Amino acid sequence: MRIGLIGGVGFMGRAHSLAWQLASSMSGDDLRTELAVLVDVDKAKAEETARRFGWQASATSWEAVVAASDIDIVDICTPPHLHGVIALAAIEAGKHVFCEKPLSNDATEAAGVAGAAAQARVTAQVGFNYRHAPAVAFAKQLLQEGRLGQPLQFRGAYLQSGPSVTDPSRWRASGATGGSGLVGDVGSHVIDIAEYLVGDITRVVSLVRARRRSAADGWMGENERLAGEHLDSGAVWLADFSGGAVGSFAGSGLAVGRANQLHFELDGTDGAVEFDWNRRDELLLAVRDDRLEEHGFRRIITGAAHPDARWQVPGLGSGYLDVMAIQFHHFLQAAHSRDQAVPDLSTGSRVQRVVEAVHESARTGAWVSLNGPQGGSASG
Repeated sequence: MRIGLIGGVGFMGRAHSLAWQLASSMSGDDLRTELAVLVDVDKAKAEETARRFGWQASATSWEAVVAASDIDIVDICTPPHLHGVIALAAIEAGKHVFCEKPLSNDATEAAGVAGAAAQARVTAQVGFNYRHAPAVAFAKQLLQEGRLGQPLQFRGAYLQSGPSVTDPSRWRASGATGGSGLVGDVGSHVIDIAEYLVGDITRVVSLVRARRRSAADGWMGENERLAGEHLDSGAVWLADFSGGAVGSFAGSGLAVGRANQLHFELDGTDGAVEFDWNRRDELLLAVRDDRLEEHGFRRIITGAAHPDARWQVPGLGSGYLDVMAIQFHHFLQAAHSRDQAVPDLSTGSRVQRVVEAVHESARTGAWVSLNGPQGGSASG
């Protein structure tokens, strides 16, 4: 299958270029891919990046690539305000679609794109790559097997201290250039993992904050944030889940010393797990039926016995590209068999509804219920 990568010059585009090659080698002869064309608005950068990462050609028109008869897969790595229009055009052209998260900065648009993909019966997947880490997939397996019992409480955080927030010149720092704020950007990952493991979030209540331009000034006042439509750079929120579990979440782009830390803890009636992306090959597991003198967490290092592990020997280590390639491998399998991808675009739409509910609660100060097909309503 021949791939057209839209928005290939930036960090995520380069990561996708490398991960597609790794995924193709993982998937065997039946699922081989060709890096057909890399698209970006800067012609010179597109040409240089295409040469560097092994693409057969480069282009500046995503419309032409989406319409091309020899392109089978459209991979979307643009800023998120362009995701919906490109994904919809690709779906209408009958292409398989892989779209980076968030699916859209607007829940209504995201729902429309997800509906179009379902009706067109194309394979379409959203890029929540962290759920594909073998340790996270193993946590899901433990839940499905009943080893942890009924989920009771989820505690999750995504913490960063880096240029995506601190540099105001980057596209992520402005809604005008497609930025989705802390909650929509990295917060969407921890929302996805929470719903992947525990089930649908039914209501949220939140506090959201934006930083001042001067690093020494801390958070700006809420009236100033809301009046100026400033993108958030930190948030905390509580949630109820459909199965009765409760959750607490935190996100920050100003967490000094936190090196892209996605961390969660999940307590069930019969056991508990803990995961930290900075130790991504490990899952901490505690089970209630251990002998009393042995109660506590054991450290499991993922290997060949665990879902999606790439190496036969535990402890060799997996990285960002490995996990990215695992998600592409699943996508290729689904596209080859014309099956539904996981997570599909309805998942991306669902997560965006939660993101918008978090922001609505911050504006109103009330719990927001995720009722109906299109999102939230305030509740007491």
